[in-house]
Amino acid sequence: YKRVDRKVKPVPGIYPEDAKVIRQFPQDPLLNLVKLPTHPPDFTPTTRITEERMKGMEVNSDGYMWPEEEKLIKHVLVTNERALAFEDHERGIFRDDYFSPYIIPVEPHSPWEYPNIPIPPGHRDEVIRMLKEFIANGVYEPSQASYRSRWFCVAKKNGK
Repeated sequence: YKRVDRKVKPVPGIYPEDAKVIRQFPQDPLLNLVKLPTHPPDFTPTTRITEERMKGMEVNSDGYMWPEEEKLIKHVLVTNERALAFEDHERGIFRDDYFSPYIIPVEPHSPWEYPNIPIPPGHRDEVIRMLKEFIANGVYEPSQASYRSRWFCVAKKNGK
């Protein structure tokens, strides 16, 4: 709950033209589409889609599909395996030729600096390890911004 005097109110104005995201298709994505086989091959594990990972996806776990449909879905997954990320380091980003970089417009103001909530000493090494992993995987990136916001850690059900 915030008191009325601390409430943040939007500033009326016009969204700047240079901050709008440009979405485009540099080429027709349907040109490179692989034709689907009428009789798909049986699933053969690859380096990215192993037998365990395929079982984890639970394809046709309720038995609703016919066997040929199940084989076709597995074939499509193997054909497009680069689009799937099973580990954090396999994640990708949107290509710049499809989406322009995002610009967040702000009104002129003095930057805020809030101190972080302290991390318990027993969890400090694990938090630092996770932050370094996020930076290495491209989830977080270095910043030279003059802002500093509070952040805090919450343990998930699995303890991480």
